Amino acid sequence: MARLCNRLLFEENQDLLDMFEKFRQCKTKDEQINSMELAEHANNVMNTLDEGIKGLDDLDNFFQYIHQIGASHRRIPGFKVEYFWKIEAPFLAAVESTLGDRYTPNVENIYKITIKFILQTLVDGYEKAAKASNST
Repeated sequence: MARLCNRLLFEENQDLLDMFEKFRQCKTKDEQINSMELAEHANNVMNTLDEGIKGLDDLDNFFQYIHQIGASHRRIPGFKVEYFWKIEAPFLAAVESTLGDRYTPNVENIYKITIKFILQTLVDGYEKAAKASNST
């Protein structure tokens, strides 16, 4: 699922590849599919989403973790907060592909709400870090 999500993300947003020094040279689908660095990034993204979903039963830790991930993106030169939202559609497409017939309208709605909540929390963490660095 991670590779599919990442592939869909970068197919739709080729410009994002240039932000990542490790795999900005992966311009073709074959290069992207065979890139270990890109696969590692896909796994990191999916692990973050997975940890976020699992962490929803302890909201204090959830917010701390996801805010930290959001804040860490401030170190990426040229990163813009709106880039977080670019993972939403590829993530939902990957979930649908993975679940197949089990991807009912109810399940779709649950995943849509969940991914929006996680992404908004990433944005909040990114923006909190921006405010903190501007106030020092």
